[in-house]
Amino acid sequence: MPFSVHTTHAAARWRLSTASAPLFLALFSLLLVGCGPRLVPFTHELRVQHDLSDSDVKNLQFYVSHQIALRRELTAESSQVTSSHKLLLVSGKVIEEVVVEERTPGVVVAARGGALSVSFEPGASLTFSAGPEPFASSPLAPPAPSFPGFATPPDPFPGNAEPLLASPSAAGDGGGPGGNYWLAAGPGREIRYQGKVFSAIEDSLRAHLLIDADALDEVVERRTVLPGVRLPGR
Repeated sequence: MPFSVHTTHAAARWRLSTASAPLFLALFSLLLVGCGPRLVPFTHELRVQHDLSDSDVKNLQFYVSHQIALRRELTAESSQVTSSHKLLLVSGKVIEEVVVEERTPGVVVAARGGALSVSFEPGASLTFSAGPEPFASSPLAPPAPSFPGFATPPDPFPGNAEPLLASPSAAGDGGGPGGNYWLAAGPGREIRYQGKVFSAIEDSLRAHLLIDADALDEVVERRTVLPGVRLPGR
C-alpha cells in the first residue's frame, strides 16, 4: 500500500504540473512583454518640450514604426549591389531591394532643423522630417510603384536618373516643423540611399520614428542645468 500511495501522489503532482504549464507560459509571456521598451512616437513637440539638442538626440535609441521597403531597377551601368541587400527578379527585370523591418532600432547620425538622419546599418542613413502625416488625406497622393505578375511590366524606376536628395517637404509644407518624424521622400516617392535612388513602395511613407519613453526620461534627467552662483546681495 505505501507504494500505491506514493504512486497516487506522484500522479497528482504530474497532473497539477501539466495543468499549470499553460498558466506559467502565459505569465512568462506577459513578463517578456512588460520588459520590452515602451515605444511612443517621437514628435517635434516632444523634442522642444524636453529641450533636446542635436547632441541629445544622437544619444537616443530610435525605432521605426512601419516596415520600409525600397526598390530600384538594376542595369548594366548600376549593377553594384550592397551585400546586405536582396536581388529580386520581377517581370524579367533585376530589382535591388532594401527592407527595414518594423521596430528596427536606429541611431541619429545627423540633425538639422526639423530633419533627422537615422542609420539602420553602418555607412547609410534615411532622412525623417517633422510634419503631418504625408498624404494622409490627400486624393492626389502618388500611388506606390506596383510590382505585379509577369503579365504586366513594373513601373519605371529612377535608377539612371540624377540623384535626388530626400526632401523634408514630403513631410508637409506647413509654416514650421511639427508632428511625427516621417520618412522623407522626393517626388514620385524617390529616396536616395547609399548614393543611389530608390522608390519607396507599399506603406513605406507611413514609417515614422518611435522612442523608448523610459530612455527619454533618463536622458532628460541627466541634463542638469546649473543655475549659477551669485555674490551675497547681488
